[in-house]
Amino acid sequence: MATVKDVLGAHAYTLARYGVSPDDDLETAYKRLADKAPHLARFIKEVAGAFL
Repeated sequence: MATVKDVLGAHAYTLARYGVSPDDDLETAYKRLADKAPHLARFIKEVAGAFL
């Protein structure tokens, strides 16, 4: 599965404040963001919909 860094590039590092590592897979990132930042979880799902 693709990582956050694969999809977002350098922007992946901005998600560290929400507990998401750039090396996390997209599903893990989605789950971590769902409670803390649902707007970002929706963004990850929309941008990487083919991977989830």
